[in-house]
Amino acid sequence: GKIFIISGSSGSGKTTLLKRLVLQSEFSGNLIKIITATTRAPRGPEKDGRDYYFLSRDEFQKRLHSGEFVESQEIYNDYYATPKKDLLKLIKSGLDALLCIDVQGALALKRLFPDDAVLIFIKVPSIKSLRERLTLRSTETRESLNRRLEIAREEISYASRYDYIIVNDVLEDALKKITAVITAERLKLKHKKGQAS
Repeated sequence: GKIFIISGSSGSGKTTLLKRLVLQSEFSGNLIKIITATTRAPRGPEKDGRDYYFLSRDEFQKRLHSGEFVESQEIYNDYYATPKKDLLKLIKSGLDALLCIDVQGALALKRLFPDDAVLIFIKVPSIKSLRERLTLRSTETRESLNRRLEIAREEISYASRYDYIIVNDVLEDALKKITAVITAERLKLKHKKGQAS
């Protein structure tokens, strides 16, 4: 299976796109979201085991040192990681994995799985539109908003290292583009398998 990795700054709409993607009928049962682990607290309706594996810092460190994660990163003073067993089990079974992780984690996975990882960067139309989106959320202090914008600029600078860049100006258009990317990559894989046999 392929590993489709979606990244983008806060407010880029990546989480909404990811949720919509797994509901697409053409991917039914073949594109599975990998649940990542984090030390941050759940937000709003988020549930453990559905949105993230919410772990204490001690538990996270214990799992990290026992080699349970394929990659891990620190973001906004919290830790995030991709469970190794879940990812390997999925791709070895021939199914495609879908991950929503930050740029450092995405590049780390690309190094580990150069032929299987497909990196998709979700870009906002502009920093101004990102500021508006984050302000509309009403979850940020002035300081955290400025920090997120600063990090967003840095993340956007990595976009050129991705296989695909999709501008999320209109959600439905961005969803169609990601769907087309995944479909094309799966066809490439099928073609490659056909040539090998």
